Amino acid sequence: MTGQTENKVDMPMGLSFQLGMNPKAMDAYGKLSDEEKRQVVEAARNVATKSEMRQIVEGLERDFF
Repeated sequence: MTGQTENKVDMPMGLSFQLGMNPKAMDAYGKLSDEEKRQVVEAARNVATKSEMRQIVEGLERDFF
């Protein structure tokens, strides 16, 4: 199984929750490249508030639709 988990990204729970509440953003996230997804997850790991997390998710919806 070596190598199978290398591409797996551990998504912060807050990001997962916010994406679940926003189907358009979830769809946009799904269309991102692995590198873009990694960047979104890293940004989400650095937020301090729900509002900041919501802004990241709303940015996905806004920037990709």
